[in-house]
Amino acid sequence: MIEDDTHDKLTKAYIEYFKHNEKWQRRHSVRTYYATQKKLQEIKALSTQLLRENRTLFYQIKGKKDK
Repeated sequence: MIEDDTHDKLTKAYIEYFKHNEKWQRRHSVRTYYATQKKLQEIKALSTQLLRENRTLFYQIKGKKDK
């Protein structure tokens, strides 16, 4: 089985956030609030991870081209 890369995980987290946010917009309950916040925190963590991965890859590629 192929493991998802960070981009795939980020996409899935956004889709889950979207579902939770729809519920939050309708109900404004404590449970939907916390579920939405949890997904936003997950998106933030995955975004930061993806930024680092992209930066590392960029400098690896740039280093190979400069030589």
